[in-house]
Amino acid sequence: MGLFNRLFSKPNDIAALRKAINQQRYADALLILEELNQTELNSEERSEIQTHATAAGDTLARVNFEEGLFLLRDDQPQRALDHLQLAQQQAVSPELQVRIDEALSQLDSAEPTTPVATNDYSSCSSCGPKVDSNPEALDEADHPDFASQLDLILVSYPEALAERYQDKSEAFQQAFLLAHQGDEAAALQQFEQLGADERDDIYDFEVGSILGRQGTVVKACSALQSAVQKNPSHLLAVETLVMLLMAQSKHKEAIQLIEQMLGQEQDSAFCHAQLASIHHLQQNNDLALDHGKKAIGAGQNDPRLVLMTATLLEKNGELDEAESLYSQLPSGGGCKGGINLYLAEFLLRQRRELRKLIDVFNDACRNEPDNPRWQLRVAQTYLARGWDKQGLSLLKTVVNDSRLADDLRQEGQTLLAQYNKPT
Repeated sequence: MGLFNRLFSKPNDIAALRKAINQQRYADALLILEELNQTELNSEERSEIQTHATAAGDTLARVNFEEGLFLLRDDQPQRALDHLQLAQQQAVSPELQVRIDEALSQLDSAEPTTPVATNDYSSCSSCGPKVDSNPEALDEADHPDFASQLDLILVSYPEALAERYQDKSEAFQQAFLLAHQGDEAAALQQFEQLGADERDDIYDFEVGSILGRQGTVVKACSALQSAVQKNPSHLLAVETLVMLLMAQSKHKEAIQLIEQMLGQEQDSAFCHAQLASIHHLQQNNDLALDHGKKAIGAGQNDPRLVLMTATLLEKNGELDEAESLYSQLPSGGGCKGGINLYLAEFLLRQRRELRKLIDVFNDACRNEPDNPRWQLRVAQTYLARGWDKQGLSLLKTVVNDSRLADDLRQEGQTLLAQYNKPT
């Protein structure tokens, strides 16, 4: 947007920002925020756009955070690092920043632990510029701002659940907002002051989530189990409880919980997805694949589950089924001609559509210039096409790049050794 538009279209920009947030177009919201940050705003406008910046940045960060955790558990450290670093750039609230930093620290650990899952649903694209700001402190006297912050958090919750939060008392909602602003001690204190009539399943879920983030795992599990007993269809509570049980290596308890839900004809797509994840973490790949297929067949389309199932299908030699699932994954940076990067790497392993793949990986190099993974893929594609001179030249350069992940470096060195064998 040019200088003239920036000077004279501020009200339209703010209206566009509100619309982008309401429609969950968070990447677009960050672009609008970038323009608004270059204009003169009064204190009320600045407070409003800060609230929007927190919601947009944190929602995008949570998507990349959860993808990073999946890839970390799936032994794909370079991809996990990419997503976690992007989440680190996007996150605004201190609570989320701490959790992302903890996950990043696991990349330096020989035996990473299973992090506690985020307690929010989110749905948006994983891109957008960095927002360099911190959330405003909650002003209890500012009721419009209070209501706005509540709405912005609940927009990422399932609709039926969000309506229940809207019907809660103001004291409950204040505790809820404090928790989402990272002041968990104050939030927990306020939750504890609520009367018995407020202590339903979502009360137990919020308290259990706070306790889990604080590391008080036994009490967290107790609260979450209470939430599930009161409302077996509270899937967020179930998912968080499963993650906490898995973090304690209580695999059997987690499986029993989900199998009991299946027996009660609870959400089959959710249940099979949870069982697939549990069995995959235990390296029971046959069971993980079976439940992954059932989850997808029942309508589950979580990209993490789709990717896991596609990977297991490929390892199992079911290539047509694997390709079909890879093709369903969202397109990210480097996408060209409808080929996302996961599908592109699959096609490279199959030595197919190599001409298209050069464009895809070159695009990825331009979009992620600091990630040598895509230079390695370009080199491998050159060699697969028989362009040995160009491929070997690039391969020799990229294997010496200090930023290249160790597993990818080994992959490149193995390929280089094949070409260096005496004839």
